[in-house]
Amino acid sequence: MSLSAAKFFTTGSLVVGDLLVQGIFFLVLAAAAAGVISVGMTSRKKKRQLDRLEEKLDLLIRETHNKER
Repeated sequence: MSLSAAKFFTTGSLVVGDLLVQGIFFLVLAAAAAGVISVGMTSRKKKRQLDRLEEKLDLLIRETHNKER
């Protein structure tokens, strides 16, 4: 193997390695973003569910309070 061929091989390996590391970093970044979005959506869904439950409880309390009078 000549010196120029060895230099090319090292440079090519470095490029492949860099692409691999960047790809892994991108996947980790995408997974983190998906996690944040998922937590936000779940939080919003739970809040809506609690709001509906609170409305039902308020209605039940009002009905019970009106029957006592």
